[in-house]
Amino acid sequence: MALRTTQTDLLVIGAGPAGLMAACWASQFVTSDPSCMSTRIIDLKAARTATGHADGIHSRTLEIFDSFGIVDSITRKGVHEVEMSYWGVNAESGRLECQQRMRSQREGLSRFGQMLLNQGQVEQVIIDYINDQGHLSIERNKRADKIYFTNDPTHPISVEVKSVRADRMVDAIQDGTAGEHGHAEVTEVIQAQYVVACDGARSLVREQLGVPLESKSTDSMWAVIDIVPITDFPDIRQSCAIHSDKYGSIMTAPRENHLVRFYLQLTGRSDLEKEALEQTEEKSPDAIIQLAQRIMEPYTLKYEYCDWWSIYPIKQGLVTSSQVKNRVFLAGDAAHTHSPKAGQGMNVSIQDTYNLIWKLGSVITGVAQPTILKTYESERHPVAEQLMKMDAELVEAYERTGGSISHVSQIRDEHAGFMSGVEVTYPESLLVASKSGPAKAKHITVGMRMRSCPVVNYADGSTVQLANVLSSNGAWRLLVLAGDLCQAQQVDRLRAFADNFRRQPLLSGSRRAVPLRNGHMTLEVILIHAGSRSSVNFMDLPEIFRPFDEKLGWDYGKVFADDDSYGQGSGHAYREYGIPEGTGCLVLVRPDQHVAMVVAMGEEAQLESYISRWHVRNSVDN
Repeated sequence: MALRTTQTDLLVIGAGPAGLMAACWASQFVTSDPSCMSTRIIDLKAARTATGHADGIHSRTLEIFDSFGIVDSITRKGVHEVEMSYWGVNAESGRLECQQRMRSQREGLSRFGQMLLNQGQVEQVIIDYINDQGHLSIERNKRADKIYFTNDPTHPISVEVKSVRADRMVDAIQDGTAGEHGHAEVTEVIQAQYVVACDGARSLVREQLGVPLESKSTDSMWAVIDIVPITDFPDIRQSCAIHSDKYGSIMTAPRENHLVRFYLQLTGRSDLEKEALEQTEEKSPDAIIQLAQRIMEPYTLKYEYCDWWSIYPIKQGLVTSSQVKNRVFLAGDAAHTHSPKAGQGMNVSIQDTYNLIWKLGSVITGVAQPTILKTYESERHPVAEQLMKMDAELVEAYERTGGSISHVSQIRDEHAGFMSGVEVTYPESLLVASKSGPAKAKHITVGMRMRSCPVVNYADGSTVQLANVLSSNGAWRLLVLAGDLCQAQQVDRLRAFADNFRRQPLLSGSRRAVPLRNGHMTLEVILIHAGSRSSVNFMDLPEIFRPFDEKLGWDYGKVFADDDSYGQGSGHAYREYGIPEGTGCLVLVRPDQHVAMVVAMGEEAQLESYISRWHVRNSVDN
């Protein structure tokens, strides 16, 4: 057995959706500069998920993908889920019929709807992005075998990793170090500052560190199968809930490449259900399809191609704490498990590490105090708790009420904002200021992600989504919504803001910092004024909104107008955000696009006070 010891700032264990998003975020902090953050990601599997598994992508996850510039790859490959149909048996005719059609998602939640695409394809899109960044590589065929804390003051977590490599088989056999399956096992001890465990529902990290998992199992078994259906069922390309009073219920979801996913509850009461429960990988899933056919009668269903199928019990599990000693963090299925009824698994997992990794990057690079890491628990654990509640209600609706159309649709409607991910609101903390006080932006919620509206770039007149200005690169943003600059009082307020800003050392020092360098917070200041862009002279604006570089000249990407531009749908941001044009306000947005604070123009000192609570003061470059 060969032993070697290495060190890294951040170790990510597991390269599923949660782990890949962690690596995606971490790549923003990893550069060739040795003073920046070192990161490694390991995974037991030899390759990404081939097919099957999760397939629903909700609005907030699409927004996150868009923040990294990779959403187009998802939307090109996936299927848009626009409408959901509820089918039941007509009490008079006894015939199966469509009893209700409704939007899959409530209007106005996000500029993105819902998509359906298998987990493997989603993973590949993220992998391609990580590879294009060129800073990280996924280390496969590596198993985290043991994890423990040491007394090392800088790298207190040790992870023993076993690497199974076929190319060392011959040498291993010759020197007697061959392990399981005849492969060589090489043990490496990775010493890390921080570890993020994304190692799934059977998490070794969770087990070895003794993190309690409060679990709840039911007696119900479900089958899931992805086929290319040959059927005369009219709504086969829509998501459907289909209920037969006699034979039970199924859920369907259209997928890429002509595939459709079917979910069926297996009660074991009939011979056909017993046959389905007894099926193994060696047998064909014909019994599952026969069950579906029976529920869909009089419509026919058969198939020639099956892409993937599985039989599983409904289990819920939630860790009592998602972090250990503020050094090891559990994410995704390692922290919570549930049914696939609402398509939340992949989404919540991705959103876990999207919340966490920028915080770790800020601490490791010396920008923020380690106390901010406690907000991962306070922000994401309530989300997991709400997920458990919603999941339990949906499972009960399908199992106890037989998939009652009214009951299922009611639950989905009640939780629509949460299911989409866009209305998740983080509580007050070091990173979320108080929500109390006079309303300065009636429709902006502190703690919730900043909703995107179209705005017009001053320099070229192009209409862009505000979210495009809030890309995930580790920077904070201060949105200066200065109101109508045709009003003299608003111009005076804007100039006063610029003067006050320069007097605040944390604010002004952060603005001048080189992005993502060790010990520097990056704060981008963005102006969005009301009214016509022609009413503003770019060169008359305070320098803070038009930074100058000797080689690149002025930066024209920091000034926007809430103006109509050639019928492109812009010109209503102030109205959408509930901000009076005669007063304006300041909105501080975190690197993960959640609103940290809203203050009035002239309250710059409050921003400074907020940042000073968690910022490492000696990181300001004056």
